[in-house]
Amino acid sequence: MSRLRIESLTVDVVASGARILDDVSLEIGAGEIVGLVGESGSGKSMTSLATMGILPNGLRVTSGRFLVDGVDVTDAPRRSVSSRFAMIFQNPRDSLNPLMRVGAQIARMVALHQGLGKAAAREEAVALLGRVHIADPGAAARKYPHQLSGGMCQRVMVAMALACRPRLLIADEPTTALDVTVQAQILDLIVELVDETGCGVLLVTHDLGVVAETCDRVNVLYRGDLVESGPTAEVFANPQHEYTRYLLEAGRELEVRDGAA
Repeated sequence: MSRLRIESLTVDVVASGARILDDVSLEIGAGEIVGLVGESGSGKSMTSLATMGILPNGLRVTSGRFLVDGVDVTDAPRRSVSSRFAMIFQNPRDSLNPLMRVGAQIARMVALHQGLGKAAAREEAVALLGRVHIADPGAAARKYPHQLSGGMCQRVMVAMALACRPRLLIADEPTTALDVTVQAQILDLIVELVDETGCGVLLVTHDLGVVAETCDRVNVLYRGDLVESGPTAEVFANPQHEYTRYLLEAGRELEVRDGAA
């Protein structure tokens, strides 16, 4: 069954009527990681924000449907819909409350989504930090976000996603600001989350290498239009759209330059 189906999503600027997304449709199955790729400004993040119901002021969904586990939730209160989702952002430290210890932030999510009392929620928060492979999770739980590295903060975000027990995880450029080793660790954690929970993942990224290694299927956005979609191996081996070919060629040229350096 599809965890999420987006049908003909269109997003416009309210003041001018300019189109940000035009008739975008995609599907994410249970236990599936689906990539959404394109250059900056292509509409990747707007797709994920529209799905979560948190578009910036001045933008609006003008048409389209959202189906979660086969149920049309287009007109449902966004809070009831987004409670089934979790989202990991590209700047994890900015997504965490700087005035709260990270353990308390995770415990709040545990209490909200699992219905545990304060003491049990705190214990579960520490356990979740251990599950995302943070050494000495008890000590980490007592720290503030500024006391942790970017990679550690991203692990905290994954732990918070686990606390939500999501049906769908949206990961918006989750490895952008991290070094290569930490990137691989975070991606491995996302794969573990899928294996453990059966949730679906929408992985928003500009990194085709990440897509090739992680995603079952890929969708390519160009200026708000979905120009290509299919199994990752097939799209990479035989791209049908000129823009997809351009992205792949640009990625190969970058690899050659990095190798020469």
